[in-house]
Amino acid sequence: MFVISHRGANRFAPQNTLAAFIKAAQLGADGVETDVRVTRDGHMVLCHNETVNGTSDGKGKVRDQYLGELFNYDFGSWFGGKFENTVIPTIDDFLGVMKENPVDILDIEIKPNKNENDFVERIIKKVREYGMIEKLIVSSFDEGILKKVKEIDSSVKTGYLYPSTVNWAVTKVFDPVKKAKEQGFDFLLPHSSYASKKLIDKAHEQGVKVACWTVNKLETLDKLYSWGADGVITDYPDIMKNKLESY
Repeated sequence: MFVISHRGANRFAPQNTLAAFIKAAQLGADGVETDVRVTRDGHMVLCHNETVNGTSDGKGKVRDQYLGELFNYDFGSWFGGKFENTVIPTIDDFLGVMKENPVDILDIEIKPNKNENDFVERIIKKVREYGMIEKLIVSSFDEGILKKVKEIDSSVKTGYLYPSTVNWAVTKVFDPVKKAKEQGFDFLLPHSSYASKKLIDKAHEQGVKVACWTVNKLETLDKLYSWGADGVITDYPDIMKNKLESY
């Protein structure tokens, strides 16, 4: 079972910063998860939320600001004084750091972006430039994005995230395993509360792997391990890795 560090080692350093990703690698995480958004002038940066309000001293949506404006914000002081003046990472910063601090999995979540028609293709191209395409999993709550990934390069692994606030009802009605199989998605990435042994067995029968988010309790890890889940996404990669080594 693999362990992916959610937004880097976000309990040790500010989420989605280079310090968090370096720490995740040091803690022995099998992979890291991050979120990519596009600035007003087309640069790709790492930020989970639509706005920078909660993770910096700035305000506003990422897509409405130029990269130079974002570089003026402090993305670390909110977490702790030693991270003062932390700069928002670009995708090149992220990939460069992960090249120097290697893990097995790069889980890049892509948010829908109406401003960028070639956003998905640009991310895949960047990862390929850094020689890490075999480590990439493109994840999204948006099926259209995952379909586009497969259209661009069918060998790139994809992960279908669910449920979200807008699709939880749909997930109840439609079969996620059937959806993944029909669309050629490689992973189902359900919230841990939506996972079951039946779901995992059914997915494996169809050649689809299952990794759950956000697994922060050891009892949840125990259950998923006993059910045969392939991986977990967690805020505590060190604790989860230590537990897995004890099985």
